[in-house]
Amino acid sequence: MKPIRRIIYTILIALSILCMFMPIATFEDNTLDSIQEEITKQEGNVKRAEDKLVREQKKENNEKGIAKQQEKVDKEKAELEELLAQKTELESAESAAGLKYALLPGKLPADIQVDMQVVNQNGGVYPTDYSAYYTSTWVVLALLAISLVLVWAGGNKPVCKLYTFASFANLAAVVVMFYVVLRLNAIPVKLPYSNPVMNWPIAVAMMVMPLAALLLHCTSVTNTKRTMIYVLCIALSILSLLPFWIMIVNATRNSQQIQGGMSLIPSTFLMNNWYILQSKGFDVLVGFKNSAIIAFGSTILSVYFSALTAYGLTVYRFKGAKFLYSVILAIIMIPGQVTGTGFFMFMYQLEWTNSYLPLVIPAIASASTVFFFKQYLEANFQISLVEAARIDGAGEFYTYNKIILPIMVPAMATMGIMAVISSWNNYLTPLMLLSKSEMKTLPMMVKELRGDIYRTEYGSIYLGLTLTALPLLIVYFCFSKYIIAGVAVGGVKE
Repeated sequence: MKPIRRIIYTILIALSILCMFMPIATFEDNTLDSIQEEITKQEGNVKRAEDKLVREQKKENNEKGIAKQQEKVDKEKAELEELLAQKTELESAESAAGLKYALLPGKLPADIQVDMQVVNQNGGVYPTDYSAYYTSTWVVLALLAISLVLVWAGGNKPVCKLYTFASFANLAAVVVMFYVVLRLNAIPVKLPYSNPVMNWPIAVAMMVMPLAALLLHCTSVTNTKRTMIYVLCIALSILSLLPFWIMIVNATRNSQQIQGGMSLIPSTFLMNNWYILQSKGFDVLVGFKNSAIIAFGSTILSVYFSALTAYGLTVYRFKGAKFLYSVILAIIMIPGQVTGTGFFMFMYQLEWTNSYLPLVIPAIASASTVFFFKQYLEANFQISLVEAARIDGAGEFYTYNKIILPIMVPAMATMGIMAVISSWNNYLTPLMLLSKSEMKTLPMMVKELRGDIYRTEYGSIYLGLTLTALPLLIVYFCFSKYIIAGVAVGGVKE
């Protein structure tokens, strides 16, 4: 790393550490609100005492009880007047500045108490043990210091493993710093102090400066930049796969475990969830068959005829071609929900309800697929191939099927996967058209699992979702190589 960049890096890290010793939040003295809360409670006590006094007065020969209750009323009123006097005194006096808090050297002020009522109302979302939080602040300091030491230990070398380790330490410090700052802002504080009021200039500086130092480091050292790109790609991959893994794990857990919190470790209730699915009439084979007929039938028609349409618009020059293409683009802008009612009425008049035909045949006219194929042909197709085929005596359909379709395989695989996913997950259109239980698709069956008014078995629902998504994953892995091939073809400049 160049000396000037190393100096800038040092300044950014040093300022980040310095900000950790500066007040990042203030717990304002909210005694007035605390007194008002006590006044409200005391007014309730006075009202209840007076009501009881009225009931005592209605009794005959009850002078002793009336006198005793009158003393209680006077006592409650005296306490209320004392609280009102305290409130008046506080309103006339200057409000306290509150308690300042910095991340370092350590703990929250001793006067601060966590509002357990807020904690209990939110089901324990706010943890009350802050030892891990205090440890995190020191971890940030240690990581920043380590990254700074490693950068200086690397010297002026253009490539050094110490730079990579420094970037990892810096990245970890940025992540933990974001957690520390955001976690502090979520602490529920009990009166007489208010929730923390953040000093956002310092808070933003604490989060931005280590990030700026990391970006400076990555742009200064080649191997560090490459490593951070790998780390980013791995992180994005994990985030993409995490929902699928959680869904699979929840399919092995029962409802109590799922409601108790998230887990990444599978449980032992898979077979129990399977038996629950069977007891609720969830016929997996029937669902697979129905969804497969609709998804793969509509996909084959959509891909083949959309590619044929795109080929015609690309190869044949005729009047109105641009207008027809504009109409296709306009159709893309119309949401399917807008035409849902009219589509259902049309199918009803044709007596195509409770039939797979309206879910398969309309896929022939897929505007978005035509648009994608036309763009692909314009980038990767040479008209000279068609002209050479015509010279050799090939017919138009022979040319299309034997020459054009092999060229379009990557694009067809891409749009085929999209079409299968869209049709397989389609819930609204089959719900409108199919009412027979033996014709229902997997999404419809999964939705019906939530129909139990007494208890919802979340484990069986997740198992149904897993079984629904499993064919899509298989289809993707089978055709992913064609997608990669399509990207490679599109990236080659002839």
